Amino acid sequence: MTPSGRSAALAIKEPMHQCAESQQTLLLPQANKYRTLRIVLVKPSQYDDDGYVTRFWKGVLPSNTLSVLRGLTEDIKERRALGDIAIQVDTFDEVAEKIPVAQIVKWSRHPSTKLVVCLVGVQTTQFPRALAMGKQFREYGIDVMIGGFHTSGTINMLGDQGPDIQELYRESIVVVSGEVEGHWEGILADLLNGQLKPLYSFAQDLKNLVDIEKAPLPVISPKTMKHFARPNFGTVETSRGCPFSCSFCTIINVQGRMMRERSPEAITDLIRRNFSERGINFYFFTDDNFARKKWWRETFESIIRLREEGIKITFMMQVDLAHKPQDFVRLAAEAGCTQVFVGMESVNPDNLKAQGKGQNKVDEYQAIIREWHDVAVAVHVAYIIGLPFDTKAQVALDIQYLIDEIQADQVSFFMLTPMPGAQDHLEMIERGEWMDPDFNKRDSFHPTTRHPHMTAEEWTSAYEAAWKSFYGKENLTKVLSRWSHDPYTYWNLFNLYVWYKNAALIEKQHPMVAGFFRLKDRLTRRSGFSIDPLPVHLWKRTKEICRLFVAWARFVKEMEEIWLQTRPRSERERQFFDEVQRIQGEIWQTLKIAEWQKAYSDVKTAMPAKARALLDPFEELSSKLLLSRNDLNAFLKKWGSLQAKIQTLQRGWAWGDGPAKKWLEQIQALHRDAWQGMKVHEWQAVYSGFKGRLPSRLDLRYARFDALSNRMVCSRQDLNTFQTRTRGRLSGMRFWNFQPFRFAGTFFKEFLLIITFARSVFASFRSELPRAIQQ
Repeated sequence: MTPSGRSAALAIKEPMHQCAESQQTLLLPQANKYRTLRIVLVKPSQYDDDGYVTRFWKGVLPSNTLSVLRGLTEDIKERRALGDIAIQVDTFDEVAEKIPVAQIVKWSRHPSTKLVVCLVGVQTTQFPRALAMGKQFREYGIDVMIGGFHTSGTINMLGDQGPDIQELYRESIVVVSGEVEGHWEGILADLLNGQLKPLYSFAQDLKNLVDIEKAPLPVISPKTMKHFARPNFGTVETSRGCPFSCSFCTIINVQGRMMRERSPEAITDLIRRNFSERGINFYFFTDDNFARKKWWRETFESIIRLREEGIKITFMMQVDLAHKPQDFVRLAAEAGCTQVFVGMESVNPDNLKAQGKGQNKVDEYQAIIREWHDVAVAVHVAYIIGLPFDTKAQVALDIQYLIDEIQADQVSFFMLTPMPGAQDHLEMIERGEWMDPDFNKRDSFHPTTRHPHMTAEEWTSAYEAAWKSFYGKENLTKVLSRWSHDPYTYWNLFNLYVWYKNAALIEKQHPMVAGFFRLKDRLTRRSGFSIDPLPVHLWKRTKEICRLFVAWARFVKEMEEIWLQTRPRSERERQFFDEVQRIQGEIWQTLKIAEWQKAYSDVKTAMPAKARALLDPFEELSSKLLLSRNDLNAFLKKWGSLQAKIQTLQRGWAWGDGPAKKWLEQIQALHRDAWQGMKVHEWQAVYSGFKGRLPSRLDLRYARFDALSNRMVCSRQDLNTFQTRTRGRLSGMRFWNFQPFRFAGTFFKEFLLIITFARSVFASFRSELPRAIQQ
């Protein structure tokens, strides 16, 4: 589903070693010297462009591989498959944890302990970091294994003669290809027996892969989860494989095209255990295609029964865009699905055809998304930029079509990237096409091939513009407005936008591998990069953190604005504001305020500062929201004095027959004509009926009226306008225009807004109430 490119099948060189699980007695006498087997499971990160390890204060997306291998190891321990040897498992996710190399080395030095470091779930972009870490541990004589999609895709499609696999052999790092269910205890026995083989390959026959129906269940590490933003977040696969044949995908050449599933009973057992022991109530089902499971109905029905028991989990899953089985969408929503991740990839049919994505029909996209929206499930789209028929101009048009017509709720953009294990990758090798040899850049944030219609710079520009366009304020406001009636989905999306905007637009990392607040270890840097002296490193980091805080300040203000304009309101609040909009719209039309605003904005940049100072208060007054009879009377009094201000300007600023005089005459005529059509008593009567129905304090402080659209909006625009104007006056040394009391009032409103916004976000983040309760 996700575009992690994967190549195809050159003959795999013999011999291919298998493990020793067929032995009646797994352990040989020489293993008796060990009392403890310590298994250190490490999910490596990657390097950034400056050679630093990408690590964050808090991670977001936990590794499923760590949990799977911990579960397999715990099963071996419970069955005593390795006899009386005590087994200890330590897990580390480098995206959110610093790997304690010195501590691990110290563990290995105990004479009765056998320690192994397993670099697990290694993607291609993580391979350089994993290799460096493996070399580091090998220098201390520690056994190291490496597995994941990079080694599995490479071995399956290209064999083991490539330079990357050969380098692992030279460093005596054991290579694992494929899934280790049913093989793990044999590998560990070889470790204890001192008979580790260079290569363990279990995925050569994709039609006879391991049956995971009754495989041991994943076990989450509470220590590792402490390093993630949501400790109630779990990742688990209920099935493996995908029946489709997308040419950029590695899944089908590593996990096969035949769906293999965990039983519904096993899944519910896992959910029940994690809920009671760890408080896990949200899952990302990492199956590549949940919709093609044989037991999808039974799985949904089992989860529905759990929810009836009070275990009200919610989840996100991956599905395709082909037609769904009957009842699939309805049962998914009833089971607690809040978001689906779909591989849309492109809105260009030629691109889809070129990538073997025939199941995607562009003319069906809208109906499919609407079907999910009808059951209150948000749609997260995977979209590839850099497919064969893309151009920089066409990508921009396609993204706008995605925003305006398709109306996806969230998008993950990927650069088309050739990954070992994909058909595209294999064919490029066979054609001799250039690919960037640095695996670290295969992160979908860097162009790593030559595109037929775009330079590398144009490709990068189109990619970055796609992120900025979809996650811009205008589009996020539209999307969240569509969900303001559903607080659960609204806040789910809002928090995801905070994660995605921070990762893609501030941290410049793909959100799926990013977290919050980047950390940099001065001494852990990629080979070829120098280690900065401590003062230099501290100075660089200080500047980076200052820039980050400035970016975050702007980001928070933008998200505040989006929240103010879109936040969910009660039915009572909505009805009240509908009435306010109706009567104020009538008043504003009668007074021709929209026309006055347009005329003023056309010439105010040409006016001297002193002249603007006379009319600026009226520009702000025209956006004031009237919520009571007193508001109405105060507004009419101030607006009525506008005539005198215009006359003052005419006497002191507009002379002759220049444009200033014509503009002032125009605005004076607008004001005079409008004043004659007022229905003051009628309006006062309407506002008298609003008594006792005022909205929240938040609306009283931040609501404004948009004369152009004739509607009420909650906004921080007045704060922004005042701050901009104040900075301009101070920088221009116009101290006589400084308004200290208003400045203090604005500062208070700013502080109050930040506190209220933060409380709302954190309350939604902590909330564990199911949708039914929140609605």
